[in-house]
Amino acid sequence: MTQKEVALDYLLEGFIDDAMIDQCRDISINAIVQDNRKARSGNLFIAHQGFNTHGLLYAQDAVAKGVSVVLWDGDLENRNEILDSISNKVLCIHCEDLKQKVGPIASRFYEQPSLSLDVIGVTGTDGKTSIAHYLAQCLDAYDVHCGVLGTLGNGFINDLHPTGLTTVDALLVQKTLAEIEEAGARHVVMEVSSHGLDQGRVNGVAFTTAVFSNMAKDHLDYHGSQDNYANAKRRLFYTPGLGSAVINLDDEFGRQLAKEVRDHVCVWGYSLEKDISAYKDYADYFVHTVDIKPFERGCHLSVETPKGSGDFDIPLLGRFNVANAMAVLSTLLVSRFSFENALKSLSAIRSVDGRVEIIAEDDKPVVVVDYAHTEQGLSAVCQSLKVHFTGKVWCVFGCGGDRDRSKRPLMAKVAEQYADKIIVTTDNPRHEDPQDIINEVMAGFSSLEKVEAILDRRQAIDIAISNAQPGDVVLLAGKGHETSQIVGDVHIAFDDRRVARECLAHREPGVLA
Repeated sequence: MTQKEVALDYLLEGFIDDAMIDQCRDISINAIVQDNRKARSGNLFIAHQGFNTHGLLYAQDAVAKGVSVVLWDGDLENRNEILDSISNKVLCIHCEDLKQKVGPIASRFYEQPSLSLDVIGVTGTDGKTSIAHYLAQCLDAYDVHCGVLGTLGNGFINDLHPTGLTTVDALLVQKTLAEIEEAGARHVVMEVSSHGLDQGRVNGVAFTTAVFSNMAKDHLDYHGSQDNYANAKRRLFYTPGLGSAVINLDDEFGRQLAKEVRDHVCVWGYSLEKDISAYKDYADYFVHTVDIKPFERGCHLSVETPKGSGDFDIPLLGRFNVANAMAVLSTLLVSRFSFENALKSLSAIRSVDGRVEIIAEDDKPVVVVDYAHTEQGLSAVCQSLKVHFTGKVWCVFGCGGDRDRSKRPLMAKVAEQYADKIIVTTDNPRHEDPQDIINEVMAGFSSLEKVEAILDRRQAIDIAISNAQPGDVVLLAGKGHETSQIVGDVHIAFDDRRVARECLAHREPGVLA
């Protein structure tokens, strides 16, 4: 993007005291930064309380690098000392509740890019990435150039740039939207995480449609309670100017959400139920399946919608992917796609990296790699594999360190219920002892008869693939698309898909003795 300068009073009007606006006149800003390492002459430096540290601690370095203005908020023990040391060099402005205002300020700097786009926000515990990517594929299929922001990266569906976050910080959200709009996009699909909503990362984004997939127990290490987690997700559906909500009515929280937001948005409810008469009070329009017939590599669906009824196939496994497809179909119809074009595009969608990704060789067990890392996600994929495959289901999984510990025994219970053989192993231990994590998972099994614990993930995958028979399916759950394993602060190269292919290549075909 070309270098620009924007008047400071325009950026901050309405966000700071009126008395300070006069001091902003005749000052122009050429960039907004929160990272002192990126600070340059003429920048506006944002300094508020982050997750681990306060931006004011880095303000002196930013000033030394030439920033023109420091915009700050929050309490800090040596705040006055820092401000005294820089206030004679640059303009320092206090902005109450700054973290929640960074997005709208950045939106002004980048000329409010979301107003020129049809922005679709997707939230929920599971399915965000799949729904977002299926939507982008469908929109691109009809030359509706569609950008993507999410777990697998930002950009366009065939040219994504990884960020390591589902929802990036507010500055990067606005910058990316501006770049996507400048590249000629008309639509953007954005995964919206509970962290992103809670921290105001999508404030200033003009969403036209909000999609809700489901609600399960997750991220309690951050939110503290399930209610807080749910309330964070709920915020997306109260975005000013939101036109439509697409909501999963088979989810208990989804029904509650649909009922409460109908007074200010048009609700499209989707369901896998044949009879949706019980849902009549929850939505304005309904999209639902009347028949689901699984086959080895996909599902045949019969659907009813406000714009027509019909049959089509999707090349995806599992009822959860049928639900994802219904979310996509609903959103396409909201986006004024014809019923016929919506079905045609859905029939041609491709699986998403690390989401029920099938790796198969003749006369060997099938391997499925999936990102399932919650109780609900693991349950859904295990049940689906039992429907689509006739052999035994092997489940290799672990739990991440420094994350919600309460779900560890719950994931064990799910695996025990639906898998025939289970290997508990290491996921991303981060700063926890991997063996301690495995022990907490193991505590959730009622019996260890079909369970084995193998600390080394590569060894666990190899043992599962080496012992499974042709016709069996080996599920590698938890890491999906990830290409590294996080141990402490170090990222060690590790890709479940690559390891699976190597193990399959070494395995002899045929039934083992």
